[in-house]
Amino acid sequence: MEFLRYTTVGSGTIVPDSTRGPAAHHFACGDLSLLFDLGSGTLRRLDALGIPFGALDLVAVTHRHQDHFADLLPLLFALRYAPGVDRVRPLALVGYAGFEEDLEALEAVFGAWILDPGCPLDVWEAEDTPVELDREAVSATVEARRVEHTPEAVGYRLALNAAGREVLVAYTGDTAFCAEAVSLGREADLLICECSVADEEAVPGHMTPGDVGRLASEAAVRHLVVTHFYPSALRLGEAEIERRIRRHYDGPLDLAVDGLQIEL
Repeated sequence: MEFLRYTTVGSGTIVPDSTRGPAAHHFACGDLSLLFDLGSGTLRRLDALGIPFGALDLVAVTHRHQDHFADLLPLLFALRYAPGVDRVRPLALVGYAGFEEDLEALEAVFGAWILDPGCPLDVWEAEDTPVELDREAVSATVEARRVEHTPEAVGYRLALNAAGREVLVAYTGDTAFCAEAVSLGREADLLICECSVADEEAVPGHMTPGDVGRLASEAAVRHLVVTHFYPSALRLGEAEIERRIRRHYDGPLDLAVDGLQIEL
């Protein structure tokens, strides 16, 4: 039977942390391999988790901040030049409005391998989605939706299909609590939601544990994973983060750590 699996590759932020890498989230749907965001160190963490970077079918980036974007260049460079990588099938790159122009600017600085990483490259921007991938008994559909963070920021809604069974996943990337984020997560089987800062230290463009609980409740999600913890959230401790979320949401809940795996 084809499997569906979610793995937290990076549950942290741009703040250096020996136990938490910047944002990165992986989905396996049979032999389809999808990566959402790839902050610095993601390639190394993929290797530690036994997820081959050369087998990725799709990489989606939520916005320009480097704790979500930084390892895209190392990925493309490794695909082109790493010994033993002999890829022929296309790689889908999905991003925000302006993503293709950003890649072209990077190509002007670093060289042709940005857009010619040794395999066909299909670049999609948010308005071009949904993107559909099909492989025998499995398929995936990825749709970008605007969220409230930076002007270009998007979250992703992902439909995974294996052997006739569909699982709906929503990934917020970075966002404030907003109607768009609630819509993104609506009735998702799994919501992967940022939980950046303590409620007492709320900042624009990010969510607190209280915000996350409200969002999960209003969106009627079936399973919640919280991630992207800055120090002010971590100082609360796991029990307090969960208590604040539970004021609003009483469904299945995981506080992400690097390497968390959930069979979907």
